[in-house]
Amino acid sequence: MNIFKDKAIAFLNSYYYPVLLFFVALISHTFSIEMFGASVIILTGCLGLILCNDLKFLISPVIMFILMFSEKSVSSGMYYETPYKVAMVIVGAVVASVFVAHFIIHKRDVNFKSFLKSKLFWGYIALCSSFLLNGLFNFDEYIVYNIIYAIILCVTLGLVFFLFYSNLNCTQDIKKYLFFVLFLVSMLVTLELFIGFSGQIRIENGEIVKESIMLGWGMWNNIGGMMAFLLPIHFYFASTVKKYGWVFYLTAIISYLAIVLTLSRSSLLVSTLMIVASALISCFKGENKKANRIMTGAVCLIGIIGIIVLWDKISSILGDYLARGFDDNGRFEMYEHGIKNFLANPIFGGGFYSAYVLEHQFISFLPFRYHNTIIQMLGTCGIVGISAYLFHRYQTIRLAWKKRSFYTLFACLAILSMLLCSLLDNHFFNLYPTMIYSIILVVIEKTEV
Repeated sequence: MNIFKDKAIAFLNSYYYPVLLFFVALISHTFSIEMFGASVIILTGCLGLILCNDLKFLISPVIMFILMFSEKSVSSGMYYETPYKVAMVIVGAVVASVFVAHFIIHKRDVNFKSFLKSKLFWGYIALCSSFLLNGLFNFDEYIVYNIIYAIILCVTLGLVFFLFYSNLNCTQDIKKYLFFVLFLVSMLVTLELFIGFSGQIRIENGEIVKESIMLGWGMWNNIGGMMAFLLPIHFYFASTVKKYGWVFYLTAIISYLAIVLTLSRSSLLVSTLMIVASALISCFKGENKKANRIMTGAVCLIGIIGIIVLWDKISSILGDYLARGFDDNGRFEMYEHGIKNFLANPIFGGGFYSAYVLEHQFISFLPFRYHNTIIQMLGTCGIVGISAYLFHRYQTIRLAWKKRSFYTLFACLAILSMLLCSLLDNHFFNLYPTMIYSIILVVIEKTEV
């Protein structure tokens, strides 16, 4: 029994476990067999909570779980049927119980005072409090979904941070481990997109149909935003892995090309900034400066030649970019309403589900949002919300400066990528990106420079 226990713990804490979940999520998504993927992830996750004395193993299941849901299954509406809803509630209760058991079995004392040691504690408290207070005085439009969505935001942003902060043994290895998991996540999304082109993603008259770029767990902006978020991770490994750094440089280029194919203009804009910044850093810092200079020059040359030679085909396939150009796609109207909502309800905002929001189609239970973090905080949470967000942002910048290192640089580039994309989209309010965001911040704070 002890031999099984030791081997199980060793496997769950090894690099093989996230690789296993990578293939489980990819297979589940590709063949729409989410019940298989959910069973593997939940069962191994619960086993880990019972056996492992910290939450290192939990990083990959927390991040990869959502990515296994396919468009075929989600669009069928099956997950909105009563049996599935009941099952999700039961499974959620079981997982929560096992979480409690984890802290009891391993004698982990979740001491509130220990959280006070975090340099980000008060920023997280302020931000989560502002979510809960959204639309407080806007009684005419206030609905129960305001508080439900706020609680979910607090869980995916704040609770994730404090759970990992309280029970993650942050040795130096955790840095590489986290980036390895995030690299796998980036490749998982990339492969799902490419596989999608053999299925529901359509090309008509030589042009990608943007509205068909759906992967179940997200649409084109979500897909592009996730890959843009994680793009700098590739370059970290390209700069630090001596023998095979070039492999990660190539995966970065593949990921960037995948972002182009999402037709997400915000993701393309930000990822272009990130790939230029990351490539320049890799050319002058790290272990593979000479090789990365050669790779950068070769990629630029091949890219220029490829664009010239294949421009007709490229312009046809990516016609949506050329057609839309710098069109705001309704964003200015959203921003205008957000400002009006703020002016009408300046202290706590108009709430996540204001009248304007309710006029638009819901994405499941998620509200229609303003596609800009600043406008979102102003319009829905008012002065209290924007002040809390800016305070949280100040604390994260201060932490990054204090913990500055080569690793922190690329971690911050990843976070910056997500935040910049969130100025044109909803990523900071899409639940799963902020889980990654919070785990990165935990590792930055709890590890030595």
